[in-house]
Amino acid sequence: MARITIEDCLRAVPNRFHLVQMAATRAKQIKRGATALVQENENKAVVIALREIAAGHVKPGERIIDPLEEGEEVLSLADEAVVEAEAIEPAEEDGTESAPA
Repeated sequence: MARITIEDCLRAVPNRFHLVQMAATRAKQIKRGATALVQENENKAVVIALREIAAGHVKPGERIIDPLEEGEEVLSLADEAVVEAEAIEPAEEDGTESAPA
């Protein structure tokens, strides 16, 4: 697929600042697991977001539903650390050291 240019995106979103904000928001959604609206081809999330904007799939003022906003539970990094710490504690009580994963 050809490179995406700012000029391609500015046809859909004439304000550069709004374009950057839209692309950043959409890239974050994609990184969190939102389904891409264009073919991914192993591109980075920001490139996919810009391709979606240039193709007209994401428009100014339009809200794309993020799967995380739909109520799916995802462990935060702090929660994962607690789970890992709980898994290590029983081994320490026996006097054996457990190797970090």
